[in-house]
Amino acid sequence: MNNLSDEKKKLREEYRRRRDAFYSQLDAATKGLAFRRPPSPLAKLIEQSNIVAMYSAMGSEAPTAKLAEYCIEIGKIIAFPAVTGDSPLEFRQVDTMELLEAGYQNIAEPKADCPVVVPDLIITPMIAFDRSMGRLGQGKGHYDRTFAKHPDATRIGLAWSVQEADNIPMQPHDVTLDMIVTESEIIQRVNMTS
Repeated sequence: MNNLSDEKKKLREEYRRRRDAFYSQLDAATKGLAFRRPPSPLAKLIEQSNIVAMYSAMGSEAPTAKLAEYCIEIGKIIAFPAVTGDSPLEFRQVDTMELLEAGYQNIAEPKADCPVVVPDLIITPMIAFDRSMGRLGQGKGHYDRTFAKHPDATRIGLAWSVQEADNIPMQPHDVTLDMIVTESEIIQRVNMTS
């Protein structure tokens, strides 16, 4: 198990560097346009969902602000996660991005008085991914615990194409994604109906 943990740690370091380097070379226009509108397969999943959960992008993570605006425009309930210790993430509904404030590790979270909701679709950040729909997160297990708590929610990973790895080592608690969306491609399960 230690070897697997060490391998994941090395992958995290390598792919954080790749993501940071890629993001730093993007011009402002490209950054502003990336992930602005969802590609058709993701748009269809969003349309079929009532409550869409997404993350507050930090640093070089794939941005979600425009996607949140899109969901609000088409009448979807949007929610962002709040970290509550080692429990699964708690998704809280927001009507506007102004309801987010600095929370766990200075990541923007909904205020405590925002209503808790159960998402139909969860858009998750990641450090790296592979073609088997494996996801490498920050290593704290927040999203894996959350996916286990909400097994019926569709799991979408958002990332830059440079975050693709040949193979993400998976442990028994790791949960795979249903779809991965990058700035240049959509990767999805073959049996997924979209």
